[in-house]
Amino acid sequence: MTADSAAVMPKVGWPFILMLGLMTAISPLSASIHVQSIPAIAAGLDTSYAAAQLTVSLFLFVFAFVQLVVGPLSDRLGRRPVLFGGLAVFGFGGLVAAAAPTIEVMIAGRILQAAGGCVSLVTPRAVVRDRLSGIEAARVLTLVSMLQSTAPILAPVIGGGIDIVLGWRGIFVFLAVYALAIGVVAWLRMPESRPTEEGAVAGWATILSRYRRLLATRRFLAYAAVFSLGTTGYFGFLASGPAVMIEDMGLAPWQFSLALGTISIQFVAAGLLASRLVVRLGIDRVLLAGAVLQIIAAACFFVAALAPTALLVTVTFCLYTFSNGLVFAISLAGATAVDPRIAGSASSILGALQFLVGGLVAIIVASFPMTDFGVFPWVLIVLTLGTLAGVLVARAAPAG
Repeated sequence: MTADSAAVMPKVGWPFILMLGLMTAISPLSASIHVQSIPAIAAGLDTSYAAAQLTVSLFLFVFAFVQLVVGPLSDRLGRRPVLFGGLAVFGFGGLVAAAAPTIEVMIAGRILQAAGGCVSLVTPRAVVRDRLSGIEAARVLTLVSMLQSTAPILAPVIGGGIDIVLGWRGIFVFLAVYALAIGVVAWLRMPESRPTEEGAVAGWATILSRYRRLLATRRFLAYAAVFSLGTTGYFGFLASGPAVMIEDMGLAPWQFSLALGTISIQFVAAGLLASRLVVRLGIDRVLLAGAVLQIIAAACFFVAALAPTALLVTVTFCLYTFSNGLVFAISLAGATAVDPRIAGSASSILGALQFLVGGLVAIIVASFPMTDFGVFPWVLIVLTLGTLAGVLVARAAPAG
């Protein structure tokens, strides 16, 4: 970034952090806002629960792969044009899903939402890295992620309320309106921040060369493993929770929404704690604490799933989600610090891995019988062990 461009950038205060947090919230909001309505969507479109569940898993897969393009595009073309183009696609996809006469059209709308919505995740992270570095970047990313994590808390409440008043189609209209509002605010308040070198934007060859070096860096790969394995157990819960807790345990959709909100709020509390701990302890120590807590939480959930009740499931998964909050932004900050010049590309790799793993977890979990959560407790154990391994490799890897 040139001196002139840095001079016109507004100070990074709470209004700017709030804007970025609400922007990143689009992805978790759109992923989970309709989960309590999946049985109603299946009935309304005359399809099976498994087919309606594809509106979650396929969303995650498309979200993952499109990010691999969005990151380099934002490094080359700029944060603003990529953001506004993506929000337009996302909004159109929401309207398609809202008007869908069949499950196929609904899935097409969700694919458009995923393809456009991923820019709202990549761009804010890159903007933070454009402007900040080191512990301060980790602190701001944690605060942005903490705001982002309010989306899974509010999503079931918002989605359930809209469903009651307007039906499930109104949920997707709401998402389109939300994207429009974020786009207007960003147009007014988010200047271009893409870094330049000697007054010129780096070319594609330079960007892709750094991309290759990034993928060959052991420290980056270790942080990426922590990020993708340590934050995706939640997707498995989204895939199995409605079937087990609504259909088997007999909870009403609003009761499941309350449980999901209680679980999700732990991410916010942990994010706030992590933003303070990282200043005192550093990135790797906080990650180690989060990884150890994840293993403990997964073991507790495994035991609870042997004879599940709504209370036991909620309490044990609250502990797991709290550990997610410790790992999420800290591993993101560590990975994007490896080469800040291509923060957009680094962020896209991380997001792609996260949603790819999340999509696989959702499909694996949904493919088995849901009695007592099926294979999900085993999947959670594997994810947490992989997270700890990634933390240990990152601590041992050279900083350069």
